[in-house]
Amino acid sequence: MTAESVKKEIASRFVNKTYGAPKRMGLSYMLAPLMRTYPNRDLHDNTVMTMSMPHHMIYAPNLTDNDIGGAPPPSPYPFIFEQGPQGYMILLLGEQEKAKIIADSKGLLGDLCSYRKFLCLDDSSHK
Repeated sequence: MTAESVKKEIASRFVNKTYGAPKRMGLSYMLAPLMRTYPNRDLHDNTVMTMSMPHHMIYAPNLTDNDIGGAPPPSPYPFIFEQGPQGYMILLLGEQEKAKIIADSKGLLGDLCSYRKFLCLDDSSHK
Protein backbone atom coordinates (compact mmCIF):
# COMPACT_ATOMS: atom_id res chain seq x y z
CA MET A 1 0.00 0.00 0.00
CA THR A 2 1.09 3.56 -0.56
CA ALA A 3 1.56 5.87 2.42
CA GLU A 4 -1.56 7.76 1.33
CA SER A 5 -3.59 4.52 1.24
CA VAL A 6 -2.36 3.48 4.69
CA LYS A 7 -3.29 6.88 6.15
CA LYS A 8 -6.80 6.70 4.63
CA GLU A 9 -7.27 3.11 5.85
CA ILE A 10 -6.27 3.99 9.41
CA ALA A 11 -8.63 6.99 9.41
CA SER A 12 -11.52 4.86 8.12
CA ARG A 13 -10.90 2.23 10.80
CA PHE A 14 -11.30 4.89 13.50
CA VAL A 15 -14.55 6.01 11.87
CA ASN A 16 -16.00 2.49 11.61
CA LYS A 17 -14.84 1.68 15.18
CA THR A 18 -12.39 -1.08 14.17
CA TYR A 19 -9.86 1.02 16.10
CA GLY A 20 -10.70 2.81 19.30
CA ALA A 21 -8.99 5.68 21.02
CA PRO A 22 -6.44 4.65 23.65
CA LYS A 23 -7.74 4.67 27.22
CA ARG A 24 -4.92 6.87 28.55
CA MET A 25 -3.11 9.97 27.41
CA GLY A 26 0.31 9.72 25.83
CA LEU A 27 3.30 12.04 25.61
CA SER A 28 6.07 12.08 23.04
CA TYR A 29 9.24 14.15 23.40
CA MET A 30 9.98 15.09 19.80
CA LEU A 31 13.11 17.11 20.46
CA ALA A 32 15.23 16.17 17.45
CA PRO A 33 17.07 19.00 15.69
CA LEU A 34 15.31 18.26 12.39
CA MET A 35 12.33 16.45 10.98
CA ARG A 36 11.03 15.54 7.52
CA THR A 37 7.30 15.73 7.25
CA TYR A 38 4.26 16.51 5.17
CA PRO A 39 3.49 20.12 6.18
CA ASN A 40 -0.04 20.11 4.72
CA ARG A 41 -3.01 18.17 6.08
CA ASP A 42 -4.35 17.46 2.58
CA LEU A 43 -4.07 13.69 1.96
CA HIS A 44 -3.34 14.35 -1.71
CA ASP A 45 -0.44 16.77 -1.13
CA ASN A 46 2.81 14.80 -1.33
CA THR A 47 5.04 17.79 -0.54
CA VAL A 48 7.71 16.85 2.00
CA MET A 49 9.95 19.33 3.76
CA THR A 50 12.89 19.31 6.15
CA MET A 51 12.61 21.66 9.11
CA SER A 52 13.51 22.18 12.73
CA MET A 53 10.49 22.02 15.02
CA PRO A 54 11.37 20.51 18.40
CA HIS A 55 8.15 19.98 20.35
CA HIS A 56 6.19 17.91 22.82
CA MET A 57 3.22 15.99 21.48
CA ILE A 58 0.38 14.98 23.80
CA TYR A 59 -2.32 12.57 22.69
CA ALA A 60 -5.53 14.63 22.82
CA PRO A 61 -8.43 12.79 21.14
CA ASN A 62 -11.33 14.89 19.94
CA LEU A 63 -10.01 18.23 21.22
CA THR A 64 -9.98 21.35 19.07
CA ASP A 65 -7.91 24.53 19.08
CA ASN A 66 -10.96 26.27 20.58
CA ASP A 67 -10.96 23.80 23.49
CA ILE A 68 -7.40 24.70 24.47
CA GLY A 69 -7.18 28.32 23.27
CA GLY A 70 -4.73 27.14 20.64
CA ALA A 71 -3.53 28.55 17.36
CA PRO A 72 -1.21 26.91 14.79
CA PRO A 73 2.25 28.38 14.11
CA PRO A 74 3.56 30.97 13.82
CA SER A 75 1.64 31.47 17.08
CA PRO A 76 3.56 30.53 20.25
CA TYR A 77 0.46 28.79 21.64
CA PRO A 78 -0.22 25.04 21.65
CA PHE A 79 -2.39 23.71 18.84
CA ILE A 80 -4.26 20.54 17.90
CA PHE A 81 -2.90 18.42 15.06
CA GLU A 82 -5.18 15.84 13.40
CA GLN A 83 -8.34 16.79 15.30
CA GLY A 84 -10.46 13.71 16.03
CA PRO A 85 -9.75 10.32 17.62
CA GLN A 86 -6.12 10.50 16.48
CA GLY A 87 -5.58 14.09 17.64
CA TYR A 88 -2.46 15.48 19.29
CA MET A 89 -1.73 18.70 21.11
CA ILE A 90 1.57 20.18 19.92
CA LEU A 91 3.61 22.34 22.31
CA LEU A 92 6.53 23.98 20.51
CA LEU A 93 9.76 24.67 22.36
CA GLY A 94 10.84 28.28 22.72
CA GLU A 95 13.32 29.87 20.33
CA GLN A 96 16.18 29.70 22.86
CA GLU A 97 15.59 25.98 23.50
CA LYS A 98 15.35 25.32 19.77
CA ALA A 99 18.59 27.23 19.13
CA LYS A 100 20.38 25.21 21.83
CA ILE A 101 19.20 21.89 20.34
CA ILE A 102 20.45 22.97 16.90
CA ALA A 103 23.77 24.22 18.31
CA ASP A 104 24.27 21.02 20.35
CA SER A 105 23.55 18.97 17.22
CA LYS A 106 25.76 20.94 14.81
CA GLY A 107 28.01 17.93 14.02
CA LEU A 108 25.08 15.59 13.40
CA LEU A 109 23.31 18.17 11.24
CA GLY A 110 26.50 18.67 9.18
CA ASP A 111 26.87 14.92 8.68
CA LEU A 112 23.22 14.56 7.62
CA CYS A 113 23.48 17.48 5.20
CA SER A 114 26.64 15.98 3.66
CA TYR A 115 24.89 12.62 3.32
CA ARG A 116 21.76 13.94 1.57
CA LYS A 117 21.06 17.54 0.52
CA PHE A 118 17.37 17.18 1.40
CA LEU A 119 18.45 16.75 5.05
CA CYS A 120 20.01 20.23 5.17
CA LEU A 121 18.32 22.87 7.26
CA ASP A 122 18.04 26.18 5.47
CA ASP A 123 18.66 29.38 7.41
CA SER A 124 14.94 30.07 7.91
CA SER A 125 14.40 26.80 9.79
CA HIS A 126 16.73 27.67 12.66
CA LYS A 127 16.56 31.40 13.20
